[in-house]
Amino acid sequence: MGTLDKCFDTFIYTEGISSSMDAREIGARFGGLPLVILGLVDIVLILTGSISASREFQELLLRVGFGVLLIGLLLLFLFSVRSVPQDLSFSFMLTQGRNIGRLINALNLEGKGIYFPPVGRLNEDRVYIPLEKRDLPPPDISDVSVFDVGSTGPSMGISLLPPGKGFVDRIEQLTTQPFSKETPMNGTEALEKLSKGSGLMRSLELTDRGERLELEILHNRNDTICSTLWKEYPDLHSKVGCPLCSAALTASARITGAPLRVISVEHDRSRVKYVLERVIG
Repeated sequence: MGTLDKCFDTFIYTEGISSSMDAREIGARFGGLPLVILGLVDIVLILTGSISASREFQELLLRVGFGVLLIGLLLLFLFSVRSVPQDLSFSFMLTQGRNIGRLINALNLEGKGIYFPPVGRLNEDRVYIPLEKRDLPPPDISDVSVFDVGSTGPSMGISLLPPGKGFVDRIEQLTTQPFSKETPMNGTEALEKLSKGSGLMRSLELTDRGERLELEILHNRNDTICSTLWKEYPDLHSKVGCPLCSAALTASARITGAPLRVISVEHDRSRVKYVLERVIG
């Protein structure tokens, strides 16, 4: 998780500068390339003597040419370097999602996921995936166990660290505002720290319907991660979710202060809608 957290840190930095990072990057590259060409042409014309002017004026033009060339190279290099950590973050998230998807398939886990916040005996968030489809009470979850055995065989399952946990932890560190201090009544406002504060998601809405909650996630340009994992592992989102959806689910569980079971999930392009249920007892 340490490497992934560092990758998220860099990603948050580069994306948090502006939600229109793509437009700025394209603009910089379109502006940087002409400056490089203009600077090179100016330098070549001066050095080959194609421009007739006084020596002082030629030296001035030469300096201007070098300056324009340097600015163009900086624009091209700066935004190219910034896109590398971003691409690495996407690769990490896809790899992590695929690994969990393969694990779910290999163990033939059929139940829907339950997100546990770090309350009571738990010091860390956990997501529990039951072995069977029946909505049985989950076993006692601990920070160290992976394979959890309940009072009956069908209540067996596995519990993992949510793939979005590192991202939520980092957002809390940056904002110094724990999600556990929030309430479902202002859940949408609290979740803005995950969306607008990072540029990862366009919007998040958490609606309390009494026994159930609705979580609607509208992904930003990074919805290719969510869509790719949805196509490759159709059951992943009902059990764990992609890393971005997992971050929203993790934060929602912290806000409610209670385990949340996935009842249903819908995916429509960049929009994902979860129906969640509080697990009592």
